[in-house]
Amino acid sequence: MPGMQDQIMQLAVIFGTMHLVKKAGLESPEYAPLIRVMYGTATAVILALTFYIKSVVQKGNDTTALEYDDPAPGSQQGRVVTTVAKYDLGEVAKLQKSTMFTTAIVLFMHFKFGYIQPLILQSLLPLLNLYKNQLFQIHLLGKPATDSLKRPWVAENPFAALTGAVGGDSAATAPAATAAPVSDGDAESSGSEIETRKDK
Repeated sequence: MPGMQDQIMQLAVIFGTMHLVKKAGLESPEYAPLIRVMYGTATAVILALTFYIKSVVQKGNDTTALEYDDPAPGSQQGRVVTTVAKYDLGEVAKLQKSTMFTTAIVLFMHFKFGYIQPLILQSLLPLLNLYKNQLFQIHLLGKPATDSLKRPWVAENPFAALTGAVGGDSAATAPAATAAPVSDGDAESSGSEIETRKDK
């Protein structure tokens, strides 16, 4: 089960890193400047890759129509009508916001309370998660958007691999979607291709 393997790998990274930090004495203040540089570099690499993915999406400008049930809470199960390019750009924006929010929290914990471990963990885990991210897999590794990479994507449930809950297999649990190429005439008439919602 890929989901369980991913969770086991993440746990191994977390506990392995915590053990290494304590064994090597990396919590000592003398290592703080080096660890800050490591964390800053990792965060910069992640943000740079997200902007590169954004440029790839914009350059490709895939106008294939994408329609699916909105899985967002409180959406009243409306239908979302958009294009592949706009959908991917939205996912890039979410990834960038998540990265910046996490960075703010980690830096607050470090400078306010002097925690070192979050800096080290967040220098490793986000890179691992980015590699497994659908955007990275499709736009940088060139994998086809099929099976678990088929849009729309569902955020993984951390316990899904163990319980079989929604999110464990994104291919099986993703909202129903339809996709079809948009003709040149349709693309022109859609203007800026604003994402629209309509009730069932």
